[in-house]
Parts: sequence; C-alpha cells; structure tokens
Amino acid sequence: MPTEIELKLRFPQQFAVQIKQLPFLKIFSSTKPIQQNLYSVYYDTPDFILKKNRIALRLRKTDEHWTQTIKSGGTIHDGLHQHHECEYTISGDRPDFSKLSNQKLRYFFSDRTLRQLLRPVFATDFIRTVYLLKPAKGFRLELCIDEGRIITKRLHTDISESICEIELELKSGNITQLFQFSKALQKNSPCPLIPDNKNKAMRGYALLLQKPGSKHQSGESGT
Repeated sequence: MPTEIELKLRFPQQFAVQIKQLPFLKIFSSTKPIQQNLYSVYYDTPDFILKKNRIALRLRKTDEHWTQTIKSGGTIHDGLHQHHECEYTISGDRPDFSKLSNQKLRYFFSDRTLRQLLRPVFATDFIRTVYLLKPAKGFRLELCIDEGRIITKRLHTDISESICEIELELKSGNITQLFQFSKALQKNSPCPLIPDNKNKAMRGYALLLQKPGSKHQSGESGT
C-alpha cells in the first residue's frame, strides 16, 4: 500500500491571495495552478471503531465523480504526515470495499456488522488551488492551498470550523528536500506558516467530540 508523505502548514486566511501570487511559486511551477471544489464525507461507526484503529475513511466528490480514500497507521512529526493510503474511484456516494487490495484492510472491513454501522460523521467543503512544482532535478511536489470549512452536527446543531492550510505532498525526491522547500517557502511568505500536526480528519473528530460551550460555537463560528 502506498505511503502518502506531506507537510501541512497553516496560515491566517487573509494572506491567501498574497501567497498564491508569490513569485517564488511561479519560478518552480511546471503548469498553471488548477482550482478544484472538493466536498468530502468522512465515515465511522457510532462508537468510532475506525478512529480507535487509526483508520480514516473518506469519500470525496470532484465534479461528478466520487473517490474513496482509506488512510491508516503512519506517523506525524513537525507537520510531516506519513500515512498508508489506499484510493480508488467508486460508482456511488456510499463506501465500497470491493476494490480494496490491501489484505489487512480487506479483513478489517469484511465485518458485515461494521459495514452496516458506518455512517457520515463530518464533512469538509473547500476550494483547493493546486501547484505542480519542480524545484530541482528529480524533486517534484504538489503544493495545495485549501480554503473552506469542516462541518458536522452536535446535538442536532450544525457546527463548523475554518480550513486554511497549505499541503506540500512529495511526488518524487526525498523528505530532506521537502523540508528544505518548506523552509524556503516560509522565508518568502508574507505571513507565518505554522507546521500543523493535525490533519482534516483529526480536526473533524475534535470538532465533533468537543464539549458544548468550548471555544467553537454553533453555526458559522470557528477558527
């Protein structure tokens, strides 16, 4: 199963336009940036069996197509996320494990009761601006700027939290080059870029499980 390697950096949303216009990005871009509207639904059981087993199950809609992604295990340190990832296109908007090739995950999801208990627990809705970069020979990465929200329900009330982050996904090369590029990007940025050890799934669960009255309120509030 492939391992996804990416650095996550968060920043204040008011600087998004300035970051997109950085000459630093244009220098290394191999194509013009692409913009996508991405809507994703994350699934788990009522007692969060997937979360307890460090598994994230996501269905993402791009245009009229749905893609299912399962991430598991891995490590997170200084904003560097390394996870095992299994991803494939599905025909509908419900989890489908028929194309799952990893034996360990196939066995895990072969439990019929588990599959029947799966339900949406939170969603993300954001605009992604994608830059394909080639900073050096043999070193390629995808830089994504994500702007949107994480959405869930608690006590029948909609709650949300903002998404404003950069993802640097390594396509070829090594982790040292990825960190070096991140440092150069931070040096050229108009604002601080903070390494983030929380991915969207972790933030979604935190939003869902937080106690009422904490810093995130109902409606359109959030950070």
